[in-house]
Amino acid sequence: MAGSSLAPLLAVLYGSGFLAGFNENLVNMALVPIMGEYGVGSVTAQWLVTGYMIAVTVVVTCMAFLYRRFAVRRLFLAAAGLSFAGSLGGLVAPGFAALVAARLVQAVGTGIFIPLMMNVIVSRLPRASMGTYLAIGSSMITLGPALAPVVTGFMVSGLGWRSVFLVPLAGAALLAAAGWTVVRGGESSPEVRLDAPSAALAAAGLVALSFGLSEVALAPARGGVALVAAALDAVAFVRRSRRCAHPLVSLEPLRSPAFRPAAVLVVVAMMTSFSLSVMVPLYLEGAGGMSAAAAGGLLLGPVLCNAGATVWGGRVMDRCGEWPLLPVGFAIAAAGLAAAAAGALAGSLAAVMAGVFAGYAGSGLLLSPAQTAGLRTLPDDQNPHGVALMSTSVQLAACVGPAAYIGVMAAVEARVAALATAGAGALAVDAASAGFAAAEALACVVALAGLAVAVRYARRMRRERAARVAR
Repeated sequence: MAGSSLAPLLAVLYGSGFLAGFNENLVNMALVPIMGEYGVGSVTAQWLVTGYMIAVTVVVTCMAFLYRRFAVRRLFLAAAGLSFAGSLGGLVAPGFAALVAARLVQAVGTGIFIPLMMNVIVSRLPRASMGTYLAIGSSMITLGPALAPVVTGFMVSGLGWRSVFLVPLAGAALLAAAGWTVVRGGESSPEVRLDAPSAALAAAGLVALSFGLSEVALAPARGGVALVAAALDAVAFVRRSRRCAHPLVSLEPLRSPAFRPAAVLVVVAMMTSFSLSVMVPLYLEGAGGMSAAAAGGLLLGPVLCNAGATVWGGRVMDRCGEWPLLPVGFAIAAAGLAAAAAGALAGSLAAVMAGVFAGYAGSGLLLSPAQTAGLRTLPDDQNPHGVALMSTSVQLAACVGPAAYIGVMAAVEARVAALATAGAGALAVDAASAGFAAAEALACVVALAGLAVAVRYARRMRRERAARVAR
């Protein structure tokens, strides 16, 4: 166990991880009223989610530099201060552009929290107990975005959409007060320099990727150009990282055949989770005609299911390893997504919610075990880089998932609405249902690809473990 001096520090860091996760899904239940107040469409409104995740991902990518350059205490207090400022800005934002700007400031602050927590655990705790504490941290990070739609749904209905910013505002203030007292230690290295060109490449590539995914279904030419630009940017980033003496993020762990597939599985697991946490509220409020509070209440069961599956999955991973946990998780998630899509097309809310339950359960079995599978195979000197890459993978999926799924949903909705205009008789509810079904079908295909990777990876890891035991 951690010493008594570390227990308060860990409690504060776990709290910061929860707040960071909560902020990811902070505005999901408020998107519909925000769209109505500011007169923007779903593709524009989703930049409150995607823009936030891009900013977080850039910060996470820079954390290897920030962690070495600044003391832990200074980093933590700066993160809490920026989170507070961004939340306050969202509370009083006079227009949509100001709201997006506030979310970006909030993202810079909370983007520091998760990798800071993981780095402190890696550097200050014995390796023998590291997995336990990382699993607790992962549970907090998972619980945050899972609970956000439930809490904010009731707040939107009762107090208006701006009230959702009261939660991170209060949370950041409490964390700053607690952090001032308990966060100590950590060394700074003024000689460490930021590779600014790599940071710029990361930001530009994420913007191009997210824009391309959100536009390719509506405007294929424009979206395709953006995706090509994103691919070229990624090539430039990788080449610079390999040639730079002090890269922004070392790509060395990706050379490991045990780490690389695990990072891919983390991306797919997070895309699966975001297909539910972003799309289901839109479906319940749009096609279902529910209030934000009713939608949030309906999501409470799946959220608790996800939390329980996360804890159980971590325990199974410790006892049994990757096989059959990872394949089973992806199979359950894919089946749930398929059921949700079919239920939406059939107009059956019960079938949709059954699929949502299964999707949340399956995704709960995936994220922490996939991260653990990759990180525990790395040598000590690569652990910080592995943490950075896993954190970046999570945030990359959070950027790509909402942009891709909302883009598909908007394109299908537009086509169905066009049929109604042409006299085919389609209703707005039909358009919303068809858009949701198309997005969940795409998410199902992604989950099935993850299942194929997981089966091969988990079997190989089981064979390697058996060979080590035999020796």
